Parts: sequence; C-alpha cells; structure tokens
Amino acid sequence: MSQTDPLVSVLFLTYERVHLLRRTLESFVRHTDYPHLELVVSDDGSSAAIQQDFRNMPFDKVVLATRNRGSGSNYNAGQRACSGEYLLFLQDDWECQGPAGYLRDAVKAMQAHPKIGLVRFYGLDTEVNAVRPIDGELFEIQKPVRVTSANRNVYSDTPHLKSRALIEALGEYSEGVPMEQCELEYQDRFLQQDRFSAAFFPQYMNRVFVHIGEAESFRTRSRSARLERKLHAFAVPLRERAASAYKFLRLVYVRIGRLLLSRLPK
Repeated sequence: MSQTDPLVSVLFLTYERVHLLRRTLESFVRHTDYPHLELVVSDDGSSAAIQQDFRNMPFDKVVLATRNRGSGSNYNAGQRACSGEYLLFLQDDWECQGPAGYLRDAVKAMQAHPKIGLVRFYGLDTEVNAVRPIDGELFEIQKPVRVTSANRNVYSDTPHLKSRALIEALGEYSEGVPMEQCELEYQDRFLQQDRFSAAFFPQYMNRVFVHIGEAESFRTRSRSARLERKLHAFAVPLRERAASAYKFLRLVYVRIGRLLLSRLPK
C-alpha cells in the first residue's frame, strides 16, 4: 500500500444480487492496480443469508440495512462509511475489464485539476453532451446551456469516480423516493452548481466496465419491471440446479423477452 497516493474508497452498492456482486468485486480486484484502496459494500436490506455472504467477502467495511429503504438511503449510508478522499461508485452489476491503470490516471487527473469533481467511465454520448480537451487525453464534459432530457446526463449512476469535495458540495441523495427520481434529482443538483465539472478519458469510456446485470434490473416499479422481477425469481433457482437451462432462458429473455416487456404499459 502506498501512503503517497490518496485513499480511494470503492463503494459497492447492492441488493439481493450477491452472484453479480462477486463478479463485480473479483473483476475489480483483478483488473485494478491502484495501491491505496478501501473496499466498502452497502446493502439495502437483503436476506440474512445474503448479508452473511457479504461478511465473508474481502471488504474492509460492510454496511447492512435491516430493511429495504431504497436507493437514496443505500447510497447515503455507503458514502458515510467511506473514508477516502475519492470515491469510486460501483453498483453490483459492473464487471471490470481494465486496463489496470484507469483508476490511477483518474486520480492523477483530479489532483491536477481540482475543478474536476467527477470522472465518468461509462455511457457518455459525445454527440449529445459537448466536450472539450483539458490536458492530454482528458476531456471535460460541458454542461448544457439549455437542459433537456437528452443532454442532462452529465452526472450518471454508472461507474464513476467522485471527489470528497464534490460529495460534500452536493449533499446527500434524496431518500424515500423511487430510484429514477432520486438519481435525476441528483443530476439536476450537479447541473445547478458551477464549482465542479465532470470529465472522462476517451480510451477508458465504455471499455473499463461492462454492464452484466441489465437483465436483472430492479430499477423501476413499472408493470413491465414487476413482471421482469417475477420472471427473474422463477429463473434464479435454476442457476444452481440446471445451469444450462438457466443460460438458455436468460438468452431468450435478452434476445426476445425484453423487447416484449418494453411494449407493456408503464
């Protein structure tokens, strides 16, 4: 461990998906070479058996809720437990593929440019949000002059590194509201302040992390999402008893089922 590199807290946010969390954690450790890390998991009220699994995993801190309280509460509880000067935000379904120096480069960039409060690693559409070069391969994401549903997404809940200073400036996430509302309100708060901006490295954007849990999303309370969760609950036991059947059903869902569900009323 290097004491000259600032501490980065890696916050793994999870709920009832320990099988995906394992992949996220193992891939992160395998493909990240940053020398001064604190690994924190924050769970939003999973079953007792799953929470015991979290205790047995190589985390430095384990934050466990006694009941499901929603994403805002989980985000806040996890952030409060983190000690780092920087915080890497990872939900439980993002597999890291490297290259190993991505986090080191992001920290160095934020140290050199304190105005950069957030470095994104996934999802940016440069044709929607304008960007400008800052230093070498680092690009700043420009805040839109007129905010629309398409260009508002400068902040994102996908994998990103935030500075402690940005976290303190924006405050905590809204609690007791649906996940979408919680994240959109946080996005708007980011857009309304001028002290910090967001940036990205083109060589790392959409390459370092791969979304592995899209088919098991718990994001919404829509009719289609409720049906999706029921299908997921039916299929999960097959993962251990009949892995080939589970893989086949999941493939059918990804190729056909998701399209059909998207046509259901919200």
